[in-house]
Amino acid sequence: MRPRTLAPASVLGSRKPHGTRMRYMAGCKCLLCRAANSNYETMRARRRRQGLWNGLVSARRARRHILRLSEKGVGRATVSKVAHISRTVIVKIRSGQRKRIRALTEKAILLVTPHDARGKTLVPAEKTWKLIDWFLSEGFTEARLARELGYKNRSIQFNANLVTAANAKKVEELYSRYQ
Repeated sequence: MRPRTLAPASVLGSRKPHGTRMRYMAGCKCLLCRAANSNYETMRARRRRQGLWNGLVSARRARRHILRLSEKGVGRATVSKVAHISRTVIVKIRSGQRKRIRALTEKAILLVTPHDARGKTLVPAEKTWKLIDWFLSEGFTEARLARELGYKNRSIQFNANLVTAANAKKVEELYSRYQ
């Protein structure tokens, strides 16, 4: 994965001072360079034990997860924002253009859930309508329900199949207040 324009380690390391890992990688085995390499490897081993290993892994799991999230209304922008990964990388993983990714990138993507859907993201309305039906069966009028949800209209005007994540969240929060 090294860019074609990047010089080999032997050339790059020969310009570095003794006591750096790069100089060690260039072939220098003096005490300072060996110590630098040893320190680097010790730090890598410690990070691996802490679960912070960041080697390359297949992007397949992340791609499947992104596609599943997409089916549930969580788009690329949301995955990007929640996982703190650029949209470009998300698009490349999703399209299959990026075959391998860093382990921590995969971990961040897999931590994104459908509950992370934000604002105008469309989500299935079934659960929202069940909650609204519960309110209506408990004696709430549509006008009162609309007022408690913070709407100016005296009616609820949600689509039967899809609602925004923001609206779904409002209804869930209202339901949790009355439970």
